[in-house]
Amino acid sequence: MRIRCKSRREGAAPLEAVVTISTAHGRTEEVIVHRGLVDEGSLEVYYIGEQEGLLLIELPHQAMSGRWRVWVPKSTVA
Repeated sequence: MRIRCKSRREGAAPLEAVVTISTAHGRTEEVIVHRGLVDEGSLEVYYIGEQEGLLLIELPHQAMSGRWRVWVPKSTVA
């Protein structure tokens, strides 16, 4: 499953990218990932479940906040 990224910038290492995603509660999460996981403004994530119009996803790498799983609105699906 792919979700839209709010922003993307180059990471510290040559093949890294830092992506920002919007969560269901109006927060943002930054995740450092391999550039190959980001394509045309979307990030490959793992679907866990859904509830009341929200999706629980697992990120491909731990977010800077320490989270692996976050709730996102269904509208972020790319």
